[in-house]
Amino acid sequence: MGDPLSHLLKCRKRLVGLSRARQKNILMSIFILMLGIGLFFFLPVGRQDYFSQDSAYAQKTRESLKVSLEVIDPWHKIGKGLIKEEASSTFCADSIIAKKEIPVNPKFSAMLNGSPMEKMIPALNKRNNEVASYLIAIAKKESDWGKHTPKKGGRECYNFWGYRGKENTTDSGYSCFDSPSHAVEVVGNRVEKLLDSNVNTPAKMVVWKCGSDCEAAGGQAAANKWISDVASYYKKLNS
Repeated sequence: MGDPLSHLLKCRKRLVGLSRARQKNILMSIFILMLGIGLFFFLPVGRQDYFSQDSAYAQKTRESLKVSLEVIDPWHKIGKGLIKEEASSTFCADSIIAKKEIPVNPKFSAMLNGSPMEKMIPALNKRNNEVASYLIAIAKKESDWGKHTPKKGGRECYNFWGYRGKENTTDSGYSCFDSPSHAVEVVGNRVEKLLDSNVNTPAKMVVWKCGSDCEAAGGQAAANKWISDVASYYKKLNS
């Protein structure tokens, strides 16, 4: 196993970006688990002989002590654990904490290069490809990727989709987000809910523009143009 103290110090260096309290909790969990594993492998001879009498049982016991992200942080799967999947964080990789690999669509960078929405690429890469693709396609239609957006008190609201929610609304009713990542989180969750509700094509996604009545929201011709433009960019990202 090596020196536990030096291993913990190595892990501490890799937890840059997390709060001090979260670092302390994670390192304490790792220390306790390492101590337990150490006690198991360094049992007195008589105790080891006991396990050797039943190799299948011993193997099963050893396997139950394997350390994984779920063991260290069981709430992780539902998004409430100590460990957060952040682009700026690198976790201990020596079979102690498994960092989730997030697929990156290289077309995001190519399409958004030089636009205000380029700063949202790290947050977009944390969403699944379908959600991120609709976020990009709708943002092109609604704001030309951030070139025409609501402001509040002269501050950029990062609302590239014409989204109207409860978040620090402007006088005209648009949500004003704290940061690019906050915007992608909130609006991405809304897109994801629509997809889960079988609103999964540009033609169905036009509810984003029209609500329940396209005639009252600019007419069917405008709705058809919205569908066509969103479909075009969605296809470019997924062809």
